[in-house]
Amino acid sequence: MARYSSIVSCCNCARLGALSNDKGLNMYRAIKTIFIALLALVSAALVNSQPASDPYADIPKSRAEDGAFVLGQPEARVKLIEFSDFLCTSCQNYKPIIETFIQEYVETGQAQFEYRIYPVIDPELSVRSASLVECADTQRPGQFWRARDLMFGLVSTQGYTDESIAEFAAELQIDPLALSDCADNAVQHEIDARYGLSLGASATPSLFVKYGDSAPTPLALALPEHHFAIVNAIRPSSTDPVQINHGRYAGLETFRRADGGFVLGSPDAPITIVAFEDFLCPHCQHYQTNVDTFVEEYVRSGAAQFEFRFYPLVNPQYSTAFAKTAECVAAQNLTQFWDAHDLLFEFARRGTLDDIAGKVADLLDLDGNALSACLDRSIQFLVDTQLGQPAFVSGTPAVRARRNGGALELIYLGEQPIDRGAPTIFQLRSLMENSGEASIGPPQLSLINERFLADTSLLTGEPCGPPCWQGIVPGQSTLAEALDIVNALDGIAVMQQAEGAFQFGKVNGPPCCQISADETQVVSAIILQFAPEMTVGEALERHGEPLFFRGQPYTDTEAILWFYYPDQFTMIQVIVPGVEGALDANSPLVAAYYLTELDMSDALEAGIFSPWKGYVSYREYTE
Repeated sequence: MARYSSIVSCCNCARLGALSNDKGLNMYRAIKTIFIALLALVSAALVNSQPASDPYADIPKSRAEDGAFVLGQPEARVKLIEFSDFLCTSCQNYKPIIETFIQEYVETGQAQFEYRIYPVIDPELSVRSASLVECADTQRPGQFWRARDLMFGLVSTQGYTDESIAEFAAELQIDPLALSDCADNAVQHEIDARYGLSLGASATPSLFVKYGDSAPTPLALALPEHHFAIVNAIRPSSTDPVQINHGRYAGLETFRRADGGFVLGSPDAPITIVAFEDFLCPHCQHYQTNVDTFVEEYVRSGAAQFEFRFYPLVNPQYSTAFAKTAECVAAQNLTQFWDAHDLLFEFARRGTLDDIAGKVADLLDLDGNALSACLDRSIQFLVDTQLGQPAFVSGTPAVRARRNGGALELIYLGEQPIDRGAPTIFQLRSLMENSGEASIGPPQLSLINERFLADTSLLTGEPCGPPCWQGIVPGQSTLAEALDIVNALDGIAVMQQAEGAFQFGKVNGPPCCQISADETQVVSAIILQFAPEMTVGEALERHGEPLFFRGQPYTDTEAILWFYYPDQFTMIQVIVPGVEGALDANSPLVAAYYLTELDMSDALEAGIFSPWKGYVSYREYTE
């Protein structure tokens, strides 16, 4: 069984790694020496310079018990927690949204904001940049937040260079040598990384929200229009089951999970079928016949639970409005949630989209004014969307399963996961009665997947060669042009689309590829995950010897080696059999990144590279 996985990359699904080859360390020490020399040159200027105004001067600042940096009134009932990396482009782009949250809710005393250092982009420079910001506060207590802003600004405009870091110390009026010495021993990034891993943070930026003493709940990246709802969210007051006494679900129990998910059936049922759905999704509407049959045959008998999760994809306005209405019905009367669930699907089938809250309130005899007022406080769809993303939900309906209330798992038919679409009632019966090939199991981590993109253009150059793919060129093509090209490809489907990026893959396969754009909507990167049809030997024959960037363990049986072709603005990802394995000519080439010339230049400037070492072991490359 093979689980598809996002490429271990920049800000998306990056894992903590380490780089410790001698050349890398020597280069890093050289960079540090130059940096200290530059700091010494500017230190004299610090005496006469005046600090810039501090936008955080009037906001209470504190540190959590484990040292994390917190902004805002301690008595605020809501805390937004961000895990971030100064070198992460997505984090840099998300910073203005966080600033809006701070201005509107932290400054006004309604919420706290906690910043967690999560260095995943570069094993040396991410840690170093984080340590310098931490030490800015050590050297000048209370300066962490100004230092954070300054580091983001310098890295996003100048890159992580000796000059930008020298400017960092000068701007903050901090002794440069003391700052550098402190950074050598800073440890907050290690504490925050352990905490992030314990919460399941796998990317930067990652958001969590904490209400009072409750455990942090992961959230999909929120936009400013979501901030009011996050701060004033309606949260389930209890996870205790209640019995439904009226309607088609009479006699069944229902309850909410700790994160707010809606569950129908006995809390003791050993199997849970979890559906991620959008009321406006036609396939979800058709799937309700399967759900209804499953509920009658297995939920009523106590053999299973059915768990519903909001995953609004079809229409940004109406899909979300339907999800909010369902949650707000539950806020008034949890036992009526499932009636609302059925009504909302029926409204969507008929194309009835306006004043949904009012119509539902009338039909269910609820307080219409209270229901409408509640809509602005609904965030369950953000919680559910975040839950679905690491469970590889990319479309609706998507069905996962739990055993004894545990983590989400996949449903398999034999060796094949049902990771696109949803199982039929016949397959669900096979699963419940253990009468066929259907089973529940954890995804098996592997970057080698026959269902990824079947493409060898990196070798053939047809219809174009790297960094061009299918006529799409980073730095030249627009995102709209790229979307049109991909939509016209036979056997390829666009699976998810958002502002600035879209994901795609083979029809009936997992999402494996992504094209993203800069703020001008010009393509900035093409990320492709390939079926194992190319080898590193073939890449060398076609493109010559690359530079080596770094290695990274992935599973016990797979480790990644990253190689750069700077002249082609291309990175390739090659798999070897674990950290004890060795590279050979037949090692599969499983991914490629095509970048702009500027981004490749920045990568070369920021990274630590070594020459091609030949077909040697993983450890020889990385140690």
